[in-house]
Amino acid sequence: RHALDVMHAVALEILLAVPIRSANLAALDVEKHLTWIGQGNAQTLSLAIPGSTVKNGQPVTADVSRDAARLLRTYLKRWRPMLMGTLNDAVFPMRSGGPRRPGHLSQSLSDVIYRETGLEMNAHLFRHFAGLIFLRRNPGDFETVRRMLGHKKLETTTSFYAELETREALKRWDDVLRGAGR
Repeated sequence: RHALDVMHAVALEILLAVPIRSANLAALDVEKHLTWIGQGNAQTLSLAIPGSTVKNGQPVTADVSRDAARLLRTYLKRWRPMLMGTLNDAVFPMRSGGPRRPGHLSQSLSDVIYRETGLEMNAHLFRHFAGLIFLRRNPGDFETVRRMLGHKKLETTTSFYAELETREALKRWDDVLRGAGR
């Protein structure tokens, strides 16, 4: 049970740091996708997923925070072996061997999130959550969201998130009006 809890914590940490699709999350491989840089507690982690395995063909490369790298390192050494029936390189292994199926991993993450917070959230929604939170802090910066989510075209990003910007734009306009009356 503890090993599964740590596995879910690692999966959530990765999704918060790098909002990848659930299929890419489930397919993460220790040898193919993770590169450790440095030594000991100063060690960091680089994640690289080739475009050939990503839905839109865009590669995903990201450096993970030191805290996330520490959590992942602890999980890989202490907890992941408890989840494996046979040796394999899957970051999120099945007891029967190989990686967890994307739908299964996404559903188990949803169940944990609901159990712990009462929120209904799935792995894919982390991508939308990332875009929403970023744009609330950086209104109009669609290009960064496009890059963060790996969209090929800016139009894809704006079609998803422009409507959310309207509410923020009206709040800013209200601030201008209220400030003008002082």
